[in-house]
Parts: sequence; structure tokens; C-alpha cells
Amino acid sequence: MSVVRNVAVAIVILALASAGAAEAREPLLNQMLNGSGEWLHVNLVGGRLTLKATQLPNFERRFSSGGVKEHFRFRYDNGQPSLSYERTTREERLTLSLNGSGESVRIRREPRENSAVVAVEFKQSPKEKTVLTIGSGDRQEVFRAGDLWRLLLAQPKQCQEHLFPLLAMLRPDLKFAEMVPSVEQHLLDGARENPAAAQAHWSALVEQLGDDCFAKREAADRALRTGGAAALRFLRHLDFERLDAEQQFRVRRIIESLAGIHEDDSPEEVAASLAADPAVWLSLLGRPEVSTRRIAAVQLASLLGEALKVDPTAEPDTLKQQRDRLRTRIEKEQSGVGTDGKKTEG
Repeated sequence: MSVVRNVAVAIVILALASAGAAEAREPLLNQMLNGSGEWLHVNLVGGRLTLKATQLPNFERRFSSGGVKEHFRFRYDNGQPSLSYERTTREERLTLSLNGSGESVRIRREPRENSAVVAVEFKQSPKEKTVLTIGSGDRQEVFRAGDLWRLLLAQPKQCQEHLFPLLAMLRPDLKFAEMVPSVEQHLLDGARENPAAAQAHWSALVEQLGDDCFAKREAADRALRTGGAAALRFLRHLDFERLDAEQQFRVRRIIESLAGIHEDDSPEEVAASLAADPAVWLSLLGRPEVSTRRIAAVQLASLLGEALKVDPTAEPDTLKQQRDRLRTRIEKEQSGVGTDGKKTEG
């Protein structure tokens, strides 16, 4: 590291250490993330929270005053950035950890004794569903989805009330209350197109990346790069174990190239990636607007390849029964994961 860069890092750390000293108290987590600019930043990429750190050494800071205790720590674990945070007040205890490139994220809010605060926990783990737990004991509800965006679409009310405030601590500039309806609108606007055909198009191009002919590989590479946000989202959800070495090499380069343009997920990008997922349309089939339910029913029939016994104009109880039957079928086809006991999905 150069002398100039050493000085820059020192300035950033000193700024973090003194953040909030001359102004109204802001939670230490907000000071650390907002005060460090691009040196320490949380991104939302591919429906997963990731941590970006540039030239920062390990450091930590504590604060205690007026019944509030906080502890923030940043370090590197096996070369990957990692942060942990704890804040305790008279009403609640908040803990947060984010490790590596979004490989493990956990945010937990727990009520203190005699507090009216509702317990909330959000977890993101490798190759597992994103989990949101609300409440405790007999009133506990557990919601699972493939990633954060699927969770937000499946459980809009619960996320609005309990999850958005936690996410806002990490990225106050990401207006989830506005982005989620925008994703939904893009899904509905794109429903006139054939999402299955779009997915087949991207799949064919990825297959062509492994063609014996160099010219065909190059043509597929160029086509994927011009696909923008839609192509990026598709590539990020590929199973690399099913690709050969040439395909893996090219896909990684294309992702790196496109990701430089789209650092955070955009509503258009998210909608493009979710359009071929039956579980997403199952969520929209539960919306109060009949027009949305009609479109969702048509999309589900197309994606599942057959006419469905679903009436989007049915009474709520009847529609719920129809959605429950569809959910069981979709779960079996996608992952075989069903529901049991307190588990609730979609």
C-alpha cells in the first residue's frame, strides 16, 4: 500500500472514530456505514446483501451512555470483510453480523424484559432459503423464500412492518417501500411477453458459450453482454457445477463486466430474473387487485404448462385453498421442501 493510501485509510478511521461527536447521537452502525463512504458499504446484489470494503484495516468502536450500549467491529476473516454490531437499550437488544460476500447475514431484534418490542430475525445463508422470523413462542411465524426479493414479494405486509426498519440501518438510501411495488409493476408490465421464452433464450446463449466453434462462443458472449440487467440476473442464478470450464470462465467475466454497471439490484433487473419463477406469480395471485390476480393466474398456467383450477375472482377463503394446493405442487417441483408446523410461506 502506498504512503498516500496509508494516509487516506488513517483519515477514514479517524473520521469514523469521531463520528457523531458534534451532533445528535446516531446509532453507531449508521455512523460507521454512512461515515465511511465507499470504504465500507453494504450492497444488495442478486437478492442478497453483500459487504464491500476497500483498504480498511481491522478496527472496532464502543459506546455507552444513557442506558445505550453499542459495539461495532470490522475485521477480515480468511481474507473476506466481516462486520458485527450490537446495540442494547432499555427496550431491546439488536445484533447484526455480515460475513464475506454476503455468505452469512443475520439481523436479530430481541425485546428486553417487559418490553413491547416484537422479536424479529432475518437470516441469509449460502445455498439456503432466506428466512424471516417474527414473534416468539406460540405466536412465532417463520417465512422462507429463495432470496430477499422473493421474500419481500411473498410477505409485503410483514416485511413492511418488521423487516424494512432493519434493512434501513444498512442501506437507508434503498427505499424498499418504493422498490417492491416497482418490481411488481415491472413484472405485470412484462407479463405480455413470454418469460419462459426469455429464460430459454439466455439458456441457449450460455450453452453456446461452450460450443466447439470459437466464433459461436464469441457471438454468444457478445449477446449476453448486451442483455444488460436481465442477462446479469439470469447468469447470477446459474448452477456453475453444471457448466464446463469455458462456460464458467466466460460467465464470470460477463458477470464482472455487467456488475460494474449495475452495482445494486434495480427493479427492472429483479423483475427480469423473477418472471419465470412460478412461486413469484403465486405470491401475486394473493394480491387484493383482481387485475393482478388474473395476470398471475395466466402466468402460472403458462409456466406450469397446463390449465389450472384457479379462479382469480374467487372469495378469499376459496382462493387461499387454491393457492395452497398450487404452493404444494410448486414446492415439490422446485425443491421438494414442504411446510410443517409453524412454517409459513408465500
